[in-house]
Amino acid sequence: MHLPELSKFENITFVDCFNGYAWIQGVLHITHAHTFFVDNSKKHELRIQTCLIDSVERLPLAATGAPLIIRGKNFRVACFLLPHDRDCQKVYETLTNLTQVPSIKHLPCFREWPSGLSLMRGEGWNFFDLRTDFARMGLPNASWIVVDNNHYQICDTYPSILFVPKQANYATLLGSANFRSRKRLPVLTWIHPNGRSVLCRSSQPLSGLASKSTGDQLLLRDIRLAAACATTASGVGSMETPPLLYVVDTRPLLNALTNRAQGKGYEVASIYRDIIFRFVEIPNIHAVRGSMEKMLKAYQNPRVTLKDLNATVDKSSWLRNLRRIVDAAFFVASRMQPEAGGYSFLVHCSDGWDRTSQVCALAQLLIDPFYRTLEGFQALVEKDWLCFGHKFGDRCGQTQEVDAREVSPIFTQFLDCTRHLVDLLPTAFEFNTRFLMALHDHSRSGRFGTFVGCSEKQRRELGLAAKTCSSWVYFAAKRYVFTNPLYTPTPKYVKAKKIAGQPHVTALLPAFVASPHLFGMWSDLYLRHEWRIPSLSQRMIEAMNNLKTQTLALSAHSDRLRQCVRELSKLLGKSDDEIRNLLNLTEKAENNLCLSNAKGSEKRHNDVNNESNQNSLDNLKRNRLTREAITRDLGRVNTRLVNSLIPPTAACCPVCSVLLISRTPCVICTVCGNLVCSICHIFLNIIPGVETKLPLCRTCHRKTVLKEDAVI
Repeated sequence: MHLPELSKFENITFVDCFNGYAWIQGVLHITHAHTFFVDNSKKHELRIQTCLIDSVERLPLAATGAPLIIRGKNFRVACFLLPHDRDCQKVYETLTNLTQVPSIKHLPCFREWPSGLSLMRGEGWNFFDLRTDFARMGLPNASWIVVDNNHYQICDTYPSILFVPKQANYATLLGSANFRSRKRLPVLTWIHPNGRSVLCRSSQPLSGLASKSTGDQLLLRDIRLAAACATTASGVGSMETPPLLYVVDTRPLLNALTNRAQGKGYEVASIYRDIIFRFVEIPNIHAVRGSMEKMLKAYQNPRVTLKDLNATVDKSSWLRNLRRIVDAAFFVASRMQPEAGGYSFLVHCSDGWDRTSQVCALAQLLIDPFYRTLEGFQALVEKDWLCFGHKFGDRCGQTQEVDAREVSPIFTQFLDCTRHLVDLLPTAFEFNTRFLMALHDHSRSGRFGTFVGCSEKQRRELGLAAKTCSSWVYFAAKRYVFTNPLYTPTPKYVKAKKIAGQPHVTALLPAFVASPHLFGMWSDLYLRHEWRIPSLSQRMIEAMNNLKTQTLALSAHSDRLRQCVRELSKLLGKSDDEIRNLLNLTEKAENNLCLSNAKGSEKRHNDVNNESNQNSLDNLKRNRLTREAITRDLGRVNTRLVNSLIPPTAACCPVCSVLLISRTPCVICTVCGNLVCSICHIFLNIIPGVETKLPLCRTCHRKTVLKEDAVI
């Protein structure tokens, strides 16, 4: 949808802080959807989505002009100097009015549909089904049954279906719910393929200093004993004595003791029999919010010294907190394995929707290879974050109604932990870190309905599926951007996938993922908009994706040419043997071209002057197909050496003339071979008979539209 320009301000100066505070002159445009700055040469562009603007700040008037700072929810910081104070005030008021969201129904997802995506209402909201994911795990089974919570009568912040032990009656469930904070009773979120070890989640018990609940004690006993009548994925029953139940409280002990004095608390071993209790010391939302503020203050300061940077990041405890979460998740995942005891776990924090979601989701990511795929990770986010009631609306500060004390980067922290795993084990994950960054933006922007609200119940009441676009539609349409070209699933997972479409197997990641030596800052997220700071990992991923796409295009084109040779030969009355010989000679010619490319020859599309190639050429001429013709046809799909797939710093997009590194990811056009920016290309089925969509720049696309019968 085209939105008109609200304001245009000329002679604006952008202060490039990470380039020695260089001044860049240009024009500032403000629309409903974007605020963007274009320099006078039209090569530099700074684009900020209005829905991702967190705050606008006016600084005192200076001799150089009126300063204005825009801070984004995606960690962008943009500083402008306006020539007149009245212009600065107008920009401030315009942006403030645009970014104010009084209530949920004023979010962008209710007002406008994201451009370029399917207009079909409801699409994407059916990509994930909670029953389907539990069915993949073999549930329900002899030990675990499904309980209806469709009207949210048991717990209004839980999903519509709950899996509980078969032995537990309804009175036991209600007794436990009434004894747990927010009625978030212990329920299953993941089960091991052996059918015995389970991962459950809940909130803290309301035990206080003395009170106890028979229903809650019985439910924890039933969770532990459910393994006694468990059935494995292969259908084989098990009647072994179940091990003790681990109860992992993710809070610091001091916090739990404070809560206990307020009538809440934690499970006491003298009351709950056959449990092992463990605290893992993960800080609360207020400490996490302060931790990020301290970290960003130093990390986004271009003049900070290395000593001060390291000291401030250390004082912020950001990396320490990440390590605590990963360590807790690995503790859970590793001890669920049969060789480590096959324990079952109950994980909780205070209310069971922040630290509990972090540890449970990360533990499943560590042990279940399905969740390391693109669709699997989306299912994990849906299940353990959205369905189980993480308060995205409050934690991401989506509206002005939200109490500032409720805002905290809990989901960002989880994504940072996931990024840590992806960096350490790049072949284990189908998605890349760009996918994680996009998820972060979607959770805060309000452009999509997926992350709006605080619970499944609230999203149903708002009618988001019928009124808004789903984030998963966006990720499906842009899948090529978020796929990791290095992904190599484990043989065990590949074998199981051939048998079942969505297999349920385990492949625990190595223990070194929790090593304190390996934790580092996610500069690609916190400094991603400082385009002068190169992101080597992102550039390499782009290069590999481009190389993969080009290889696919050449392979498809080669197959099509072989088919053309067969058809032409039949028209000329050639026998099957003659056609096979001709195809073999064609393949030789192609191999010679590949060898020529590998040597970096300037004349790779000319004849190679050696005797064997001359013989091949003579044979091809006798069959009325010259090697020059094949070479010329092959050359219509441009090829590039690997070192040409990464844009130089000063390279501009041939379509829009904007610097390529300021608009990533960049893509190689299949037709002209030019490297174009992220908004100047489109993926189309450009080779007849080939289903795979290939990238085309806007210029070549216009030519294709004008001449639809063009052969690529």
